[in-house]
Amino acid sequence: MKCPRDGTELQTVEILDLELDKCHTCDGMWFDHRELDRIRDAQVEGVEEVIERKYGDPEVETGEVAGHMRCPRCGEDTRLIRRHYTYTKPVEVDYCPKCYGFWLDDGELDAIVGERTSLGQIRDPGPLKRFAQAMAKLLGRD
Repeated sequence: MKCPRDGTELQTVEILDLELDKCHTCDGMWFDHRELDRIRDAQVEGVEEVIERKYGDPEVETGEVAGHMRCPRCGEDTRLIRRHYTYTKPVEVDYCPKCYGFWLDDGELDAIVGERTSLGQIRDPGPLKRFAQAMAKLLGRD
């Protein structure tokens, strides 16, 4: 698979028993359907740094991208769509409407996991937590 951002060949990395696809040029990562939910729900902070320490910056074959970002799983005919993934922090990710995968740029994974951890620490189920729970249920992430 190729990076939708810069065309670099994606490399497989493992974390939490998941095989993810990472671009070692832009540090973006591809998450197949439900993989992002599993990492987010594990609430492991500093995931991107753990991956970087474990896999470093290997030699990679760079490429090119023309036009809009395309799904690395589905191919050239499927354009990625920007959408908000978080409830309280402004994190937008690129989403494939065909295979339901996500492309996250550098820093977005830690922001998503950090938000999940923050919501989990709210003891009083006030309006913000109830809203987050309702949205998670609506989006099938409960």
